[in-house]
Amino acid sequence: MKINRYIFLLLVAFTTYGFAHAIPGISLKVKDLRDNTMLITANFKKSKRPLIGNKVKLISMIDNRVLFEDKISKDGLTTKIPNESYWIYLIVRDNDVVIDGIAPLKGFTKEVKKEPKAFLYTLIASLSFIVLATILMIRKKKFKKEESY
Repeated sequence: MKINRYIFLLLVAFTTYGFAHAIPGISLKVKDLRDNTMLITANFKKSKRPLIGNKVKLISMIDNRVLFEDKISKDGLTTKIPNESYWIYLIVRDNDVVIDGIAPLKGFTKEVKKEPKAFLYTLIASLSFIVLATILMIRKKKFKKEESY
């Protein structure tokens, strides 16, 4: 039974890992202003109050350099849309909210091909643990039946 508990805990750890970059009470929204600029706003989900004074960074997906950095105001943050693939980071205390950035009107000049590798690896690991747990339970039941004869 202890092995099943450990396997269950490992499965829980693997399945919750995918939600690491989302703070439940904060929403980060990006609006395209149609002139190669965007408006970044952040609010508390329940009270709809805006976040003020939190740092926002635009980070390149290609080489992880900071493309833009500023603090968000009450009305949001208006900035130019970069020409390469990027993430938008909102830093709230020691946590961060990360979303993909929107493309400019003519599209990105440098774009990163995204593949859902993390989800695939987590799925494979979770399924292998489930199969392992099932095999161990079947072997344990067979062993108990053989002992009872």
